Amino acid sequence: MTDWRPIDRAPQDGRWIIAIHQDEPDRRAVIRWDPGRAGDGRPWHVATTEYGYAPDAFTHWTPFPEPPEPGPEA
Repeated sequence: MTDWRPIDRAPQDGRWIIAIHQDEPDRRAVIRWDPGRAGDGRPWHVATTEYGYAPDAFTHWTPFPEPPEPGPEA
């Protein structure tokens, strides 16, 4: 089960997270807080575009899951 958290509790250290956009709640976006954009009002950076999004563009977030353990070598 995914642990969705309010976006106002999302990390602002540049790490990538998974988020829900307020206008498209059935879709997920890979985003990160871009400190370089914080002053222009669009600090959220989406991985698939160069466009920034406002702080309230997303409603919830969750961290990426841990990667699987490496299996035995074949």
